[in-house]
Amino acid sequence: MSTSDLLVTPAQRDRAVEILQEMYADGRLERVEFDTRLELALKSRTRAELNGTFDGLVARPVPTYAPAAFTRPAPVQRYASQGRGLGMVSHWLGYPTFFVGPALMVATAGKQNPAVRKHAVEALNFQLSALAAFALLGVVSGVTEGFTAFLFPLVGLVWFVLTGIGGLAALLGSDFRYPFTLRMIK
Repeated sequence: MSTSDLLVTPAQRDRAVEILQEMYADGRLERVEFDTRLELALKSRTRAELNGTFDGLVARPVPTYAPAAFTRPAPVQRYASQGRGLGMVSHWLGYPTFFVGPALMVATAGKQNPAVRKHAVEALNFQLSALAAFALLGVVSGVTEGFTAFLFPLVGLVWFVLTGIGGLAALLGSDFRYPFTLRMIK
């Protein structure tokens, strides 16, 4: 079985109609010829029949303009090794100190290196958001008399994993942004 014997889909017929309409709009088809070819395209069942509606037509007109030149995308910005290492430290200081370590990194090393500041601010915002989530969960757990207390380990696991991922991303030199974070500090 050859490919010309394959059945066409409605989407293929619709695309053929669009091409015929473009050709008519360009003035490459007369009204009577357009109607005839349109009827053939809509009634076609196989690829051979659909392709037959374009017999004697040039697929696309030759462009009369020069196409735009291809420009390469800008390379991914990588940070110096000092910024990457201290960026990782600012994320991972959230493990032992919660939000205090990232806040100290913003106040000290963040003033000297913008990459470190960017990671430290992101880590600080995440740690503050996590603190707010734990506090809110504690209040909700108290109101529901401990019914929602099972969520503490789940939220803690998400906090632990995301803090680790943030540190690894900083070490690799990428611009990592935590999900579920209120960015209160700029």
